[in-house]
Formats: sequence, C-alpha cells, structure tokens
Amino acid sequence: MIAGQILNPSESFRNIIVDYPYVECTSSLVQALILFRNSYPEYRCEEIEECIKKGTLFIEKQQRTDGSWYGTWGVCFTYASFFATKGLVAAGRTYENSVTIRKACSFLLAKQLSSGGWGENYLGCETEVILFSNILLSFIV
Repeated sequence: MIAGQILNPSESFRNIIVDYPYVECTSSLVQALILFRNSYPEYRCEEIEECIKKGTLFIEKQQRTDGSWYGTWGVCFTYASFFATKGLVAAGRTYENSVTIRKACSFLLAKQLSSGGWGENYLGCETEVILFSNILLSFIV
C-alpha cells in the first residue's frame, strides 16, 4: 500500500486545503507592489495603490493588543511581527506617524533576551501564546 493511501494530509492537518490571508504573505506582497510601483509608476497605479492600502490596513487590523502579530509561516510572533513591521514601514508608516509601529517596537524590545536574540519556542504556535526558549529551559534545568 502507498503511504498516501494510508494517510490523507487533508484529513490530518487542520485547514490544509484553505489558504487564509496571512500577515507574512500580505506584508511581502505589499513590499513587492511598492517596489514594482517605484519602477513602473504609470502602470495600473490606482489599482496598485488600492492593493497597498488594503494590505496595509489588513496588517494593522491583525495586530494584537501586546503589539505582536500571530505568525503562520514561522515560529511565530517574532517572525510575524518582523514581517508586519517591514511591510508597514515600506508603506510609509513610521514610529512618529503610526501607533501600530510604536506598539510593534515596544513588543519587540520587551521580548529580546539577554543574549541579544529572541529565542521563541515553537510551542507558542500551537497555543497562540508567545513562549521563549529560556523560559522553558529554566523549568528543565
């Protein structure tokens, strides 16, 4: 029997067949459209501006109250917050003109480890609560 006949991924993995809007992908597309617009400012400029605007608003609306974003493509809050911030900055948001950026900066600064990294633990992806490796390691030692 072939492995694919025994295990059907669409039955085993939650939401595998549905592609939801993600902050990471939206941010990357906003950045790509901005780069494209800068090289070809006359091409479908109104449509591109509308896409950038909608994408930026989507990113802002997905921010959590602690200043983070839940990520889907990596481990998890730090990763998504990086992408979200990068997309918003590309779209013209700054620390001075955006509450969203200020909250993101506060989140990232508060979560940095003494080592200089962030060390987020993958279990936070399952619980949707940010966990850091040093916190879990302190229970093991």
